[in-house]
Amino acid sequence: AVNDIFSMPDILRTGPASRAELIAADETVTRVGANTIFSFDPATRTIDLKQGSLLFHSPHGKGGGTIHTGSATASVLGTTLIVTTTPTGGMKVLDLEGNVEVKFLNGLKQNLDPGHMTMVMPGGNQLSPIIVFRLDDLTKNSQLVKGFNGSLSSMPLIQQQIDKQLKAIQSGKLSDTGLILDANGQPIQQIDGPTLSAAINNSGFNSAKVNAALAADATINGSLSDPSIPIPPARIFLKPKFILLGNAFYTGQGFKGFAARNIFFNTINLQPLSVDLSQFVQLNEFDFVAAGNLALDGSVNFNGLSANKSIFFNLVGGNGITVAPGSTIRADVANFGWQSPTTVTLDGVSVYNGTGNTDFGTGAGLVLKNNAYLQAFGNLTARTVGNISLANSTVTADSIIMNSAQGTVDLGSSVVSVTTAGIFTGDQGVTVNNSSINADGQFGHVAFNTGANHGSVNISGTSISTAFFAVNSGDGITLDGADQSLNIGNMNLAAVNTANINNANLGGVAYLNVIAKTITVQNTSFNAGRAYNFGTSTGQVNVNNGVSMGRLNLISDSIGNVAITSASQVDVTSGPSTAAGIHSYSTSAPAPKPAVVKVTAPPVVRTPAVSFASTR
Repeated sequence: AVNDIFSMPDILRTGPASRAELIAADETVTRVGANTIFSFDPATRTIDLKQGSLLFHSPHGKGGGTIHTGSATASVLGTTLIVTTTPTGGMKVLDLEGNVEVKFLNGLKQNLDPGHMTMVMPGGNQLSPIIVFRLDDLTKNSQLVKGFNGSLSSMPLIQQQIDKQLKAIQSGKLSDTGLILDANGQPIQQIDGPTLSAAINNSGFNSAKVNAALAADATINGSLSDPSIPIPPARIFLKPKFILLGNAFYTGQGFKGFAARNIFFNTINLQPLSVDLSQFVQLNEFDFVAAGNLALDGSVNFNGLSANKSIFFNLVGGNGITVAPGSTIRADVANFGWQSPTTVTLDGVSVYNGTGNTDFGTGAGLVLKNNAYLQAFGNLTARTVGNISLANSTVTADSIIMNSAQGTVDLGSSVVSVTTAGIFTGDQGVTVNNSSINADGQFGHVAFNTGANHGSVNISGTSISTAFFAVNSGDGITLDGADQSLNIGNMNLAAVNTANINNANLGGVAYLNVIAKTITVQNTSFNAGRAYNFGTSTGQVNVNNGVSMGRLNLISDSIGNVAITSASQVDVTSGPSTAAGIHSYSTSAPAPKPAVVKVTAPPVVRTPAVSFASTR
């Protein structure tokens, strides 16, 4: 009934012509479609969707939530999405605004942007293609969006994404395929056709010429029209896009540009090879696509592209990309991409993009070693499944984002220089050793992150200079600052279990806040005129008496050249303080109150809107 309280662990079930809207105390909205069964756990903010469909909106800053089915989970933070189960045990996820992260049962993750949809297959153990759908058509016809008395609170945000998508269609960046997809009885219009891998593969999307090109090798030592490139002579395909059939890593991805089985650049390698691409400068994308391997056997300069347009220029290896050690690869273009299902190794290799962004995407790892050098005028991004390793290498860009989805990030004897932000995330851990990290002293941000509830961050022998520095660890943090400079405006360290700071001079840190169950600071000096905050599970202080769990342990430390010998030299507070000195506080919080969810009615429901079945 309207205004009933939905008490946990009740199960809500809707009939074939019914809908329901549930509004939590924090304004989180769950709209439930017909023939739906689900339950809700307020402690973990998790919805268990047994069958049917629902729309979930979590206001920004309210903590988000998780939708779980038998196949996968969808994590939400300040986002509006629709989830529907399929009769075969899978589910479909549609992102209406904000960002959605889909977590598969085997640990893989997939991120959706507004207007993106993915289908999670039964078993939930493989990535699925991302389909771009028309937001305007969906919201216009969806009963979960329009079928209620009140307007959805996130509708203005959804409308912004609708307007953005329509502009992309009008400008030609996206095209309407005319294909209609069925999302559990809700037809949606699909755009950007090559992302729909199932339809492409079943219809034989590649022409005979494309397939012939992808079955024959090509060696490029000059012009793309050079007769020395073996037959077939038709190598460049711009419309429609083509795909790599049977390649699971590129499922659902379309390409335009030069196609071959294996592509070899600069096999002569007596001097840098110049490849003129000026005839393609008016396109929004041009790719070199090898169904097998793409090999850069010497230095290559891809000329004639532009940063004035949003051009995407990609090197694509169906099996992998190899680069001869010591080579220099340059492409001055708006977006320079490297894509490989296997590890890309840059051994003494220099990669330059003097005008735009550079992106590496691999299904395994990324290795830089022996004075490798990456430089991007704009953003430098590396997204891998496996490990990211920098050894005796240099990376520099306006911003750097390196993310290992299932592996580690290791920086050894390397230099990282950014203007705005450097963010390094290793799901299994981050190690930084004998390196130098530099960002703008007024606006720069540097962060090291690991996965939730696992993965440690270990920093040693490394100088850090930035306005803001953050470490977020699912396990522990160790910062050893022996003989290194830490010039940091605002420094925040957060670990689930332990945080250790050793041999550090924190005089160059203007503000410090450290949070962990147990914190140990040893052989470290503090500036008496600056604020240092430590949050532990008890808030208690232990001085020069070994390590006591749950406390702030200070061992052989000093403040303002005065040795810390007593807990009375530490100010015990209720939380972080901006006052000068060392402050200790407890991070323990009272248990959350049970969630209260109010049920409201959809319009004109002829039969009872909701029936309740208690599991008690």
